[in-house]
Amino acid sequence: MGVEQRPTVRRRVLGTNLRRLREDLGLLLEDAAAQLSCHPAKISRIESGRSGIRPLDLKALLDLYSVVNPQERDGWLALAREGRHQRWWRMLEDQLPQDFLDLIGLEEDVSECRGFQPSVIPGLFQTEAYATAIIQGGSAGPLTDSQRIKVQVRMERQKALTRAQPAPLTTWLILGEAALRQQVGGPAVLHNQLLHLAEVALLPNVTVQVLPFTAGAVMGGPFPFMAYRFPPPSSLEVVVLENATSHAYLEDPRETAPYDHAFNHLRAAALSVLESEAFITRLASELP
Repeated sequence: MGVEQRPTVRRRVLGTNLRRLREDLGLLLEDAAAQLSCHPAKISRIESGRSGIRPLDLKALLDLYSVVNPQERDGWLALAREGRHQRWWRMLEDQLPQDFLDLIGLEEDVSECRGFQPSVIPGLFQTEAYATAIIQGGSAGPLTDSQRIKVQVRMERQKALTRAQPAPLTTWLILGEAALRQQVGGPAVLHNQLLHLAEVALLPNVTVQVLPFTAGAVMGGPFPFMAYRFPPPSSLEVVVLENATSHAYLEDPRETAPYDHAFNHLRAAALSVLESEAFITRLASELP
């Protein structure tokens, strides 16, 4: 019997996609279990993400599910691979909430993220001074040890945009005008933040659009969200909803589909990429 583990986002994504393959063929848990000569409960644990899966077992399931394309099979094996190297954030497991660690791991594993942030510059684009002001919540004085770690982690996360392996994270974010005008940290901090945002937006894997106040009401309302997609063969999208104390992860297509519709509505209502670049640069020039 495999060791039951806390479901990570990666394992849940793998399990959900394996269940999709099985159900598309009209197969039962018992059919998959027979292929592996195991109890159906083991298949259930794999599909729920509570257990990992050995490469040999995964190959046997792919045979059963008629996945024969070598590149596609390699993609499945890569998705199942937990990674033997020590990830940089693992040393912080006792200092950061588990759902936040899940988010960091998600950004390292996915190939694409899209989202909407109406009121604050997203963490992937923040300068250190801006991130410090956000994490301090407007309070003055030196950072606490916990706050200092959070700032360091936020800066480290941004390397996903320029990493070499895997390919840089493809990012398309829509920012509300309020996010560009809120003077987090004061005018000078916001000035430098807007210039940094304009610079990051020039990366070939980054798209930034601005939703101006004049756009009026939009689908989904003023609620932020981020949608992450894994590279092929996974077709699953994970939507992350963040609040003041935690992150919620939506993986059911019935729950994530409305956010796809909302994103498409938002990008149509937002300024074009060139208009957004000019808008951001203009706002920066108005600040001391």
